[in-house]
Amino acid sequence: MIKNILINTFLFSAIAVTISIIQVFVFWFIYGEGAESGRIADLWYVNLILEYSPLVIVLSFLTFRTLKLYKIKESDKVKINLITMLIFVILYLLRYQIINLIG
Repeated sequence: MIKNILINTFLFSAIAVTISIIQVFVFWFIYGEGAESGRIADLWYVNLILEYSPLVIVLSFLTFRTLKLYKIKESDKVKINLITMLIFVILYLLRYQIINLIG
C-alpha cells in the first residue's frame, strides 16, 4: 500500500511539473515577448491559472479515478488515491518552501 502511494505521488507530481512547463511555453507562443505580454502576465487571473491549473487537473483526474473505484467497491485503492491526493496537495502547496530548502 505504501509503495502504491509513493508511486502515485511521484507520478502525479511529475505530471504537474510537466503541465507547468508546458504552460510556460504555451503562454510564450501565444503572447510572445514584449510590453503587451508583460501586462497580460501581471493580471491576477493569469497568475491564478498558471499557478493552480496543474493542481486542478491532477486532482480532478484522481477524483474521477477514486469515484470510479468507489463504485466498484475497491476500498484499498480508494484509500490509496485519497492518501495520494492529500500528500500531493500538501507537497504542491509547499513547493516553493521545498525548492528553497533544496536549493
